[in-house]
Formats: sequence, C-alpha cells, structure tokens
Amino acid sequence: MNSVDFRFEVDDDDRQLLSLNERGTKKLMEGHRVVFKDDLDPSSYSGKIIECSWSSEEHVWVCMRVRTDKSTPNEFNTYMKVMRSIKDNITEDVLLNDIYEIIRLPMYADRIRIESKAQQHASASRRR
Repeated sequence: MNSVDFRFEVDDDDRQLLSLNERGTKKLMEGHRVVFKDDLDPSSYSGKIIECSWSSEEHVWVCMRVRTDKSTPNEFNTYMKVMRSIKDNITEDVLLNDIYEIIRLPMYADRIRIESKAQQHASASRRR
C-alpha cells in the first residue's frame, strides 16, 4: 500500500495543514488536502501523525489511521518515492504476474527444481 505519514494540524484560522520533515525541519505541504472517513471533527486529529493514502479520483489524501507509534512524519524524499510509485501504478497483480513469468524462465525453473529436490531429500533424511 502506498501511504505517507503526515503531521496534521489545524491552525487558528481553522486551516488544515499537512507537513513532512525535510532535513530535520518542518516542510508544509501547501495545497494538499486530507479527508477523514469518520464523522469526527478534523481538529481532533490536530498535532497527530496520520497515515494517508492518495485518492486519484478526488485528488486528496485520505486519512487511514492515526500513527500512535510515531512522533514524526515521513521525510519529504519518502513522500516523493511514494508519489513516484503511485504514478507508476504498479499493482500487486502486475508484480505477481511478472514474478510468475520470471520463475518460469529456464535459468530459474531449473534452479527452483534442483533446490526443491534437495530440500525434499533433506527433509526425508531428518525423518529417518
């Protein structure tokens, strides 16, 4: 799952702010919006680290959960890598299909067959 951990804050003007870290300093993510699935007041999340996924349809971040195990948001370069991954849109199905095709190549199929036989032999030896 492609997600980013942001610090969420509501300022004195009730503006919702998302920030990351960049080389140890706070980087405000201007123009980014977050929506919350539940009906809680967004200000109840203020000051917390929230894990968000990107909604390509709505062009907003969607809060998935509060990260109680973290005290700092992701680094900006982590955010950039996640965005690149989202843009590439490589799904689990694509990865699994590619892996399946790769392991069927002769150089891997032979190796897997040999290792499997060796493992079966070792298991049989231990049972004796």
